[in-house]
Amino acid sequence: MIELNGVGKAFGSHVVLRNVSFSAARGEVTCLLGPSGSGKSTVLRCINGLERHDAGEIRVDGDLVSDATLLPVRRKAAMVFQRFNLFPHRTVLENVVEGPVQVLRRPIAEAEAEALTLLERVGMADFARAYPAKLSGGQQQRVGIARALAMRPSIILFDEPTSALDPERVGEVLQVMRGLAVEGMTMIVVTHEIAFAREVGDRAIFMDGGVVVEQGAAREVLTAPRAERTRRFLDRVLNPL
Repeated sequence: MIELNGVGKAFGSHVVLRNVSFSAARGEVTCLLGPSGSGKSTVLRCINGLERHDAGEIRVDGDLVSDATLLPVRRKAAMVFQRFNLFPHRTVLENVVEGPVQVLRRPIAEAEAEALTLLERVGMADFARAYPAKLSGGQQQRVGIARALAMRPSIILFDEPTSALDPERVGEVLQVMRGLAVEGMTMIVVTHEIAFAREVGDRAIFMDGGVVVEQGAAREVLTAPRAERTRRFLDRVLNPL
């Protein structure tokens, strides 16, 4: 579904990605882990075309990511952001309907009916007429997931979806993501939730300094990492004191 081959990205003189290569198969959950600034979020933004990569190539379900293919790529690969990015002046229902109506040109009645079904799926149907300011962070993120699903993607890219949440709200978002994994949704997840990555992830990729340090089966990487840098990172995350 997704292939990165020798991908590089720099912002001016600051190199963010160096020769990044990996693939994600259909129906797999791939977890990207690593310290802040390691390039994980930039990888997602390059896959979705929000950032233009400088070297290498990226393919999304066969499409080579380029300026000419941004619309089909974004239809296939929806994104869930760290900071929710909901429109504050629109209701929950209006936020979910926006993409299908404006981008996919679907009839509003049809889009609203599907949006309500998706909101039910993520436990937010009772808040369809509420505005984002009235919701908790966890509730807003679940709306963000419903909004991504409304585009009928074949892939969802999650950029640290729980990092902006209070600890008590993290579980409700991870529960929705677990459900998507069970249903076979292809996902690439940037996360620090090691237990989630170990339990739900099929593959884990550890990055540091813009390079892929280690990758492999999630349970193997997260329980018996080969690279010393991966071991130190996991020890610091799992034993912060």
